[in-house]
Amino acid sequence: MKKLLSIFFLLTLSVILIGCSSSNAENKKVRIGYQKNGTTLLLKSNGELESRLKELGYSVEWSEFNTGSSILEALNSGAIDFANASDAPSMMALSKGMNFKYIAGEESSPQMEGILVKNDGSIQSIEQLKGKKIAYNKASISEYLLVNALATVNLTLDDVESVILSPADANIAFENGDVDAWVIWDPYMTVSESKGNQILTTAEGIVEHRSFYYSSDKFIESNKDAVVAYVEELSKVGEAIDTDSSEAAEILEENTGIAADIWVTSLARRSSVASYLDEAAQADLQRLNEDLYDIGLTSNLVENLENHIWKP
Repeated sequence: MKKLLSIFFLLTLSVILIGCSSSNAENKKVRIGYQKNGTTLLLKSNGELESRLKELGYSVEWSEFNTGSSILEALNSGAIDFANASDAPSMMALSKGMNFKYIAGEESSPQMEGILVKNDGSIQSIEQLKGKKIAYNKASISEYLLVNALATVNLTLDDVESVILSPADANIAFENGDVDAWVIWDPYMTVSESKGNQILTTAEGIVEHRSFYYSSDKFIESNKDAVVAYVEELSKVGEAIDTDSSEAAEILEENTGIAADIWVTSLARRSSVASYLDEAAQADLQRLNEDLYDIGLTSNLVENLENHIWKP
C-alpha cells in the first residue's frame, strides 16, 4: 500500500509539474513595438511570426509608436521586447544612457530622406538655403542630414532659420509657404514630391541612413529562440517586399491612408531585407556615433558601442 501511495504521489506531482510547465509556456509573451513601415506591417499582417512563436510557446502583443525616440524609450523601460527605428534616434538614445541591443538591420538607404523645396526655381542649390526658413524635427535624422548638407557648402545651422516642427506640422507649414524648405524622410518626402515639390537633395553622398531592429539584454538572454525567429521572419518579409512590393503597399495604404502607388515608390528606394549586423553596418554606426558628438547633437560618445550589438 505504501508503495502504491508513493507511485500515486509521484504521478500526481508529475502531472502538476507538466501542467505548470505548459502553463508557463503558454504565458510567455513577446511584446513587439513597431512603426508603420512595409516590413513590420506585412509581418504583422501575414501571421507567420505569430504561428512560429506559438510553436515555441509564445503569444504576441503588438504596440504602435509614432517616433523612433518613443519606441526606444519603451524598449529601455521594459514595456516592449522588440523595436524598430532608424540609426540616428538609436544613437541619441544610447548617448543618454539608455540600454538596448541592435539585433538586425537593413542596408543603407539614403534615398529615403532629403531636403524638399518648392518647384518654383527660387532655391536650386544647398548654398541658396542660407538665410532661409527650414523646417525639421529636432534631434532626428532630419537635423543630422541638414547639418551635414550645410557643411558641404561651408554653412552651419547659424546660417539658416531653423523652424522646429513635427512632420505633420512641418508638412502644413511647407505647403502653406510658411517655410522655404523641409528636411524629411519617407513616406512624407514621396508624398510631397508627388504634389509637385522638388527634392533639392537626398542624403545620398552626405550621410548614411539605416533602419535597425532592437531588443533588450534581459529579453535576449532568456528568449534567444524568439529573437532568432523574429529576425528570420523579418528577413523573409523583406525579401518578399523587394521582389514585389504591391502587397506591402496595399497594407500600408490601409493603415496610413497614403496611396499604394506612393508606397511602391517609397519602398523602391530601399532594401527591406533585415539581417544580422555585418562589418559595414557596425562601421556606419561608429561613424554616426562620432559625427553626432562632433556636431553637438549628442553630449556623450557611446563608449564600447560593440557591446550594444548582438552577435548570435
